[in-house]
Amino acid sequence: MKRFRLLCATLLAAGCASLPQVPPAGMPAQVAAPNVREGDSWVYSLHDGYTKLPRGKLEYRVNSVQGDTVTVGLQHDGRQTTQRYTRDWNWRERPMTNLQNFRYEPAYPALPFPLEAGKTWQAYVQATDPATGKENRVRIDGKVLGWERVKVPAGEFDTLVVRRLVYAGNADTARGEENISEYDWYSPGLGGIVKHASTSSYYDKMQGCDGRYCSAWVKNNWNVVELLSHPAR
Repeated sequence: MKRFRLLCATLLAAGCASLPQVPPAGMPAQVAAPNVREGDSWVYSLHDGYTKLPRGKLEYRVNSVQGDTVTVGLQHDGRQTTQRYTRDWNWRERPMTNLQNFRYEPAYPALPFPLEAGKTWQAYVQATDPATGKENRVRIDGKVLGWERVKVPAGEFDTLVVRRLVYAGNADTARGEENISEYDWYSPGLGGIVKHASTSSYYDKMQGCDGRYCSAWVKNNWNVVELLSHPAR
């Protein structure tokens, strides 16, 4: 658990600091869910948070909106995949940070609208690997940390910073469960995420500790995503 708390500092020291709770001029105190439309598209850059090396572009496009299900096509380095969300961008089917694709029941509460500074939530969801049928019980502890103005390649935006600490429930005989930290910078004016950062670690049970220091914690990718272009509103 101590190791998991340190992920906050590793991922984004600024995001753990106290952020303003009062919205900037022109921003609402409570942020409603966006109006998602078929054909909406966003393009993001992806880079490694440790090395700053680029890892390509992520191109998202809303292929369909049917009832409460939004189907999104993702293209990354020539590879096309499909993800599914609710209309308010909570996850129905998509990969978990640094893990494989899962289907979530109920929907993974990434952005439980309405959003407001200081809001907290805790949820448990069942994550099923469609390739194997294996199920994990996932815990999500979320908090809206406050307001922050951020600059990304697409411009400057007033955003609400959303943090999620996630326990993936995928422990087995060789390793502990994945401990995940996720941050979203959500722009009410744009109606979408302009920046995302996430990382994870797990305990390797095949290694040991010397009583003072455990070298058995394995760090996984630190993913940083920044908006390049977005749909006109």
